[in-house]
Amino acid sequence: MKFMKLGTRPDTFYTEEATRTVSSDVASDLVIQINNITYLLHKLQFPLLPKCGLLQQLLADSGDSVTDSVQLHDIPGGEDAFELCAKFCYGITINLSAHNVVRAFCAAKYLRMTESVEKGNFVLKLEAFFNSCILEGWKDSIVALHSTGKMIEWSENLGITRRCIDSVVEKILVPPAKVNWSFTYSRPGYNQKRHQSVPRDWWTEDISDLEIDLFRFIITALRSTNILQPQLIGEALHVYACRWLPDTTKVRPPESSASLINQPVEKNRRVLDTIVSLIPADRGSVSVNFLLRLLSTAGALGASPVTKTELIRRCGLQLDEVTVDDLLLPSHLSSDQHCYDIDLVSIVLESFLVLWRIQYPAPSQDSQFMRSIRKVGKVIDCYLQVAAKDPNMPVMKFISLAEALPDVARPKHDDLYKAINIYLKGHPDLNKAEKKRLCRILDCQKLSPEVCAHAVKNERLPLRTVVQVLFFDQERGSKATSQKLPPQELRSRTQEIQLNETVQSKPKLPPDDRAQEGVRRAPSPTIHERDHHKKLHLKSERNIAISREQGEVESEKGREAREEGISGSKMMNTRKTTMQGKSSSDHGHYKGRDR
Repeated sequence: MKFMKLGTRPDTFYTEEATRTVSSDVASDLVIQINNITYLLHKLQFPLLPKCGLLQQLLADSGDSVTDSVQLHDIPGGEDAFELCAKFCYGITINLSAHNVVRAFCAAKYLRMTESVEKGNFVLKLEAFFNSCILEGWKDSIVALHSTGKMIEWSENLGITRRCIDSVVEKILVPPAKVNWSFTYSRPGYNQKRHQSVPRDWWTEDISDLEIDLFRFIITALRSTNILQPQLIGEALHVYACRWLPDTTKVRPPESSASLINQPVEKNRRVLDTIVSLIPADRGSVSVNFLLRLLSTAGALGASPVTKTELIRRCGLQLDEVTVDDLLLPSHLSSDQHCYDIDLVSIVLESFLVLWRIQYPAPSQDSQFMRSIRKVGKVIDCYLQVAAKDPNMPVMKFISLAEALPDVARPKHDDLYKAINIYLKGHPDLNKAEKKRLCRILDCQKLSPEVCAHAVKNERLPLRTVVQVLFFDQERGSKATSQKLPPQELRSRTQEIQLNETVQSKPKLPPDDRAQEGVRRAPSPTIHERDHHKKLHLKSERNIAISREQGEVESEKGREAREEGISGSKMMNTRKTTMQGKSSSDHGHYKGRDR
């Protein structure tokens, strides 16, 4: 950082209560009031009056009084800037740098310390130092630009702000290989490597120290050049957001959510709105993780509907890049007792589906749409598995998000089954209707054989779902068998024809030999018979499950209906016993006759 030293006399200003004066044998004859500070100075003993055109004008109108009083409450930079100018007039040593040169320059302009008043005046020296030293340095330009925030109007009117911005933008556009000045770059691991080349985003951290309006000026100027890649602009926005916006991505207890209220909400809203408005239109200029975090922050800060709508649209446009961790954002509403903001995920998913349906009204199996929608479906199902562990997650919000995905997004329902099973395990108090409603979103035809085997034994599932799993598993087995049957039947038919031809060509054997031949050719069970036994086994399992469900349904009808059924069944059993006894006697009668 550059410095300039002016003056040779020691500092003789001292303070008594709220009064600043100079040690001198000559009594003061000029009183200057600035805010709550009073300065006791000298008009002609030291060249204060000859160097300040404004004071000459004000004192000329006051007459020939012994002690003159002047009020300078509106001087830019306040009493600190005025004291720098006063010390310059007294010849007292002052050190100028990027931290104080702007306010000294504005105050000197205000006091009219120009060459027209006296040669070699303060404004000329400040102008030379500002142009030759401050604007030539990277960090000096940043610091000087930052200091203009306290004197916005004066800095803009004097062109200081514009020149600082131009200097900063010019240095940012320099190729990284030609950057030979110091900068702040605190990325993890960067300083540990030796002979590291200058990164492309070397400038992002330094400009993040600026106020939001100054930051906006620089980003707007950079975008107007069309030189930097949109990803670099996006990285600068990301660094600035991390520097100034509150972190809303961590799950906090409900009582700690009030801490957001204590922060400067209005300032944070303005920062958020500005950042969103500066995001380049190019897809991928910022990550979907960053967009989702901004959307979560917008909900916590109560941002404007325009900002929220734009963030939802951008998140939906890049949702196929999302991961499960990106979606694990906390809920900030005081009415929500659950941890994760499932409403935010649902809104973004809806935006994604709307945008992609417009772009791909008739998707094919090989289209980008199918790859994107299935990737999103996979991530949503994995997100549901995590959200299902939240004991306070409402079942209808869980179902609403699961049903939002179209059928093409889930070629398999294995991940959805896992999410439902986790939810049922973590919410044992669900009633029967809620369980049935939850399992209704499951398509048993899209379950793998391994998952089907688990579902059949899963006691947490409703019986109706178990029956459906058994039915479709049996149907799938039947289809797989039917696809293999034609060649088997053909082989069986061929063997049968060949056997008949062999039998016809052989000479007739005696009865005993034929009997022995028949014994030798006793057929083994065919493939059809084995398949038939397998079907009977599956059918028996399904019948058992159906009986269980019917028994359960019967239990819901009431004790009175069951009693009537039991009495009726007793009568039927009595009649059946009578008929069976009669049938047994008749059978014995006919059997005796046969004998």
